[in-house]
Amino acid sequence: MRLSEVLATLEAEPTPHGAIDVGGISIDSRKVRKADLFVAIRGERSDGHAFLGQAAQAGAAAALVEREVPSSPLPTVRVASTSAALPKAAANFHGDPSARLAVVGVTGTNGKTTVTYLLESILAAAGRKTAVIGTINYRVGQEVLRTGLTTPFPHELQEVMAEAASRGVTHLLMEVSSHSAAQGRIAGVRFDAGVFTNLTRDHLDFHGDMESYFAAKARFFREFLPAGGKRPGIAINGDDPYGARLSREFPDALTYGFLGTRSVHPRSVEMSFEGTRLSLRTPWGDLDLRTRLVGSYNASNVMAAVCASRLLGIPNDAVREGVERLPVIPGRMEKIPHERGVQIYVDYAHTPEGMDVVLSTLQGLGGGRLITVFGCGGNRDRGKRPQMGRIAALRSDVVVVTSDNPRNEDPVAILSDILPGLRSEGFLEARGDVAWEDGYFVVIPDRRAAIQHALTMARPGDTVAIAGKGHENVQIIGDRSLPFDDREIVRGMLAADG
Repeated sequence: MRLSEVLATLEAEPTPHGAIDVGGISIDSRKVRKADLFVAIRGERSDGHAFLGQAAQAGAAAALVEREVPSSPLPTVRVASTSAALPKAAANFHGDPSARLAVVGVTGTNGKTTVTYLLESILAAAGRKTAVIGTINYRVGQEVLRTGLTTPFPHELQEVMAEAASRGVTHLLMEVSSHSAAQGRIAGVRFDAGVFTNLTRDHLDFHGDMESYFAAKARFFREFLPAGGKRPGIAINGDDPYGARLSREFPDALTYGFLGTRSVHPRSVEMSFEGTRLSLRTPWGDLDLRTRLVGSYNASNVMAAVCASRLLGIPNDAVREGVERLPVIPGRMEKIPHERGVQIYVDYAHTPEGMDVVLSTLQGLGGGRLITVFGCGGNRDRGKRPQMGRIAALRSDVVVVTSDNPRNEDPVAILSDILPGLRSEGFLEARGDVAWEDGYFVVIPDRRAAIQHALTMARPGDTVAIAGKGHENVQIIGDRSLPFDDREIVRGMLAADG
């Protein structure tokens, strides 16, 4: 595509370089491909304007800049903001793919992945071909296209959408992170529907406080949804305090929740280790559903998917079939089958509220002890660490505190931040065999050894919850990503024990 076509909708300075052929778009000089347009972004740690030489050496055809670059080795075009120009340039280059797709954006602290999996299954039951962009991967059907950020950068996002459209995809489901909304990464996407699941403490190392975090989530509904020109529908968790605030801004939105005043709410809910039965009251008639997902929070996720499905015009029969058909979601209350009489679950819960809903669900289902293994990530919000310790103590009988992804922090220092929360609820640190008793915690920094300890102490009738990493298959220590999958570790230990 000619550079002039890439810049067609941008407010750029007149350029004599419009006839240059552009083969792609890049923002990282280390990833530039031949004939790329290099977009020089000013970030927190580096400025792309300083890397035009490297981009030129890698074969870039031209550069988009927002300030003068003396003696630039590349033909340059100047815009007021390269960050704001990137989504528009990417949409132009890839032919505005979201105009040809029905796009649903799901945002919230917890539940995004589960809701997109539910919607994917429902759309499949309705005969639609669907792509998903999310935390676990980017995929079309069973084919994984790639993995990356929950919501990729604009040029990557438009590229994935274009690839999906070229494969005959009709519907695209996207997890919308607060980072991507705050940074404008989703600009240029034409959304047909938006879903708000909830807002609880997370990412405060980035946002600073809960109001700023909420503002980033709300920006998706206030700014990006209407910008696409599709008259999108909205579904909001009315039970969530921030969702209630949002629903007052959007009185035409569908609401869902457990109160009878919500647009979609349950008449009855039955839960067991095997799954959940829901009888829902909806504006489109009563709907009886069965799902293999457990927990009241997953009942909420099902209601979110029901609302989004109806916004897309999907009939109740397909909703019912899709919800029932969905198997386990990777790392989301994922049950590890075995024959030892112990319930073992791996979950991604890494926030205080996420831990609370997972552990309270398991606490309510099981008759034996609840043994919890968890840690907290390094280089992230330190304030949530004692809170998570307190939640673990409130909901568990025995807690094994271990490393999560320590990154560049001292793992022992992270664990030390967790312990005051445990002690505040009367938990004592175990010494020797006393770890077998209830109301104690034990600190085992090595995650593999911590999981082994929990499995060893578990007796028939007990439940073991391994929280924090879920679907992740690496552990980040320093600058290294080492192979580590909680689920595979558990399976290997169970197999070794016969």
